[in-house]
Amino acid sequence: MQETFEFGLKTKIICGEGTYLQLGQLIKESTASTKTVIVTDKGVIEAGLVNLVEKVLHESNIEYTVFSDLESDPSVRSIDAAARVIQDFDADCVIGIGGGSAMDVAKMASLVAVGGASASHYELMANPFPKKTITSIMIPTTSGSGAEVTSTVVFTNAEKRKVWGWDEQMAPDVAILDPLFTEGLPRHLTAATALDALVHAIEACTGTRSNPIVEAFGLKSIELICGNVERVLHNPRDLEGRTALAVGAALAGVAIENGGTGIAHCMGHAITTVGRVPHARAVAMAMNATYRWKVEGDVDLFAKVAKAMGVHTEGLSKSEIAYAGADRFKELVHSSGLNTSLKEDGLSINDVDLLVETMTSEENQPMRENNCRFVSEEDLRSFARELLSS
Repeated sequence: MQETFEFGLKTKIICGEGTYLQLGQLIKESTASTKTVIVTDKGVIEAGLVNLVEKVLHESNIEYTVFSDLESDPSVRSIDAAARVIQDFDADCVIGIGGGSAMDVAKMASLVAVGGASASHYELMANPFPKKTITSIMIPTTSGSGAEVTSTVVFTNAEKRKVWGWDEQMAPDVAILDPLFTEGLPRHLTAATALDALVHAIEACTGTRSNPIVEAFGLKSIELICGNVERVLHNPRDLEGRTALAVGAALAGVAIENGGTGIAHCMGHAITTVGRVPHARAVAMAMNATYRWKVEGDVDLFAKVAKAMGVHTEGLSKSEIAYAGADRFKELVHSSGLNTSLKEDGLSINDVDLLVETMTSEENQPMRENNCRFVSEEDLRSFARELLSS
């Protein structure tokens, strides 16, 4: 834990059923021309969620256009295409509606659109972003990525590598957490994205960049997610449970914004780069493979994490409680129905060297180094063998 630190939250959070109805007022308060681009994906459109937003914009006399040419993981191509739409429409507001991919594209495109360069110009902070002039509002349709409150975007570059862009002004101006927008999320996606948020919270509050505020946000996030995910999986229309998951995911987003992520994300990004595995599934698998290793680095802190996860502590030592957290995480992965084998993704034990090489790349260094214990190359090789052998 850092002895000196800063903590910031740059995004206004509006939470509750029907809060999306405030969109018109929010846009008029923050922009001059009220011309808006909605960035979303085809699945969100088919679910009818974009129609809800369009109705509010129409009734508020706000001009808008929709960009939905997105891949499942953000890419330079998608970000550049969205930026061109924002430029051509002369928009001064961007609304991201969807999971992490849609929101990440919306966030980064709103900055890229101000300059004349491609998104690739800014990867790994090679060059500074132009000054922000476009308001960004996010409405998550999953409770997972936390992208609605973070200033980092992870995307695939032209070489198919998973890289990132960062700028504090990339943090959205407003995040609307409305359970009506997650109510129809399929069971498997509800489970996978909740696990993603849970990994965020655990890694943020147990990494070397953690501090008492990050820990507080992370532990509360863990409590909300673990206390409500199975409830929502049992009853998908439980809006109270959906709201709790949305808040938990946002808290986890705030935690990683200030505390970063660790080895599970280093491995998860490598798995996605090598095998094109969806992010949420990749990081959940990676956390499952590394959890007990992590516990050895700080038993006291992982005992706190386990208690937030709701494990039974009566009669157990602090060490037993901490390791019970690993068992609880494995239980959640099992109950979610997550596929924990990479064989169908075309990966095998023969890919150990490639996976280790990707984990040790420049773009994965910050996550590789932000853990409560040192990660050796032999550790990485051991993790890779475990993942690829299942």
